[in-house]
Amino acid sequence: MKPIPFHFSIFLVSSTLLFSSCLPKEEISIQEADPLWTQSLQLEEWQQVETAKEFSQLLGEVMRDKDSRLALSQFIQQYDDFGDAVSLSSLLGDRASMPPSELARLATFDKGIALRKESSLLREAILEHSLANLSQYPFLERSFETFQSKKGEAKYRVSLREELIEFYASQGLVIHFPYEERFDWDTYQGAVTTTYDPLIREDWNEGFLFSLIGDDAEGKRISYVDDAYSVDQATLVVTYLDEDFYEMQNTPPVPELPTPAPDAVILDYNVNHTSISQADILFTTIPEVQMAHKEYKKLFNRFVKVRFFRGSSKVKVSFNGTVSATAEGETYRYELIKFSKDDVDLKRWKTVNIQFDPDWDMSENSQQLLLFSHYTRSGKSKGTASAKVGYDFVNQKPTAEFTTSVTVEAELEQSVFRTNLELSRPAVLAHIIGATDFGIRTRNGIDYNVKSVGPLRFYFEHRFTDIPD
Repeated sequence: MKPIPFHFSIFLVSSTLLFSSCLPKEEISIQEADPLWTQSLQLEEWQQVETAKEFSQLLGEVMRDKDSRLALSQFIQQYDDFGDAVSLSSLLGDRASMPPSELARLATFDKGIALRKESSLLREAILEHSLANLSQYPFLERSFETFQSKKGEAKYRVSLREELIEFYASQGLVIHFPYEERFDWDTYQGAVTTTYDPLIREDWNEGFLFSLIGDDAEGKRISYVDDAYSVDQATLVVTYLDEDFYEMQNTPPVPELPTPAPDAVILDYNVNHTSISQADILFTTIPEVQMAHKEYKKLFNRFVKVRFFRGSSKVKVSFNGTVSATAEGETYRYELIKFSKDDVDLKRWKTVNIQFDPDWDMSENSQQLLLFSHYTRSGKSKGTASAKVGYDFVNQKPTAEFTTSVTVEAELEQSVFRTNLELSRPAVLAHIIGATDFGIRTRNGIDYNVKSVGPLRFYFEHRFTDIPD
């Protein structure tokens, strides 16, 4: 096995490493030659990243050819409604490893004839370059040898090309072209950049620049590639199959509105919160949300994923010879919300129909909206805030004035706590409609007041049921 060149981020000192090794990472001799890398990756993840890294370089060489670029673009457009990603398994025609969404799309074609030409051209380009130059990609070469060794005796093997297809397809790689719609390969004269998901960071990575002119042996390493770079520079990202990719062709159902009381009426005017008593029912929902910008988008991810928590107060009355009451914080978790790149770029309103509070009592003088963003590798994060209570503890009854505060906390795995917004019941009801800082959202003829927690825009819809005291 040839040593990996020093311009690569790290290299193996031992030539006996097998791709499927079960050795813990600390038993593998690794030299850290670039601050890009840390020891935070587990062995399996590290191998996954090395595979994606070298394949991104191999892909860059293949993409020097105009016909290959055109074939990839056409293939992505056929398979992906978002028009920016396709699995390597599909490119190679390996149905056994294709994700369900792409298998479903393939079934809608005329037995695949519509894609046969593009698939064949690009598949052959990848295979021919690999077979002729695999020694230039030491980690892929050694991994392929390990893969072959597990196939048994030579007499049971298929052709070398078929073995290579099966090997590549088994790696679970995806080719992602974040802003494919901005580039016309028929006329494009610039360079092509390839990169890969490093897993250890969420905002930038190294890349490899491939000129479309000349015969340089390898791409030029560039130290910083991020989302902004890929807007103006044609950038292909080698990443990994995950739940977002599996679901890319599945249009999620529109969430149904929770069921309010049958005689509830929508409040389409601003009200004084004291006019809605503790006995009345104030059924509050968040019908739609909008992500204003891509601040929370992971490096080259196809989605921004966020989750709400509601932090509120609960008054507990106990009877132990004397009547007493206490207040404590409570937290409620809502469903994950996903925004595609286009949702964010086009500032689309997404229907979520979140039941914020089925009965916003007067005792809940203020509540908190806590916002988390989801990432694959982030650890557990925690958000803390305080909610105000409107309760007269002497006379044992709700009051329009706040009397104390309680702490509310929310914890979430694989996330980052972003920010929170305190929602005063008096202020919320005083601004049901009409513009303030973030404008209005017109729905069913009503100009709802838009609010914001971080970059996330939303509005409240209140259904009021008058209950006689």
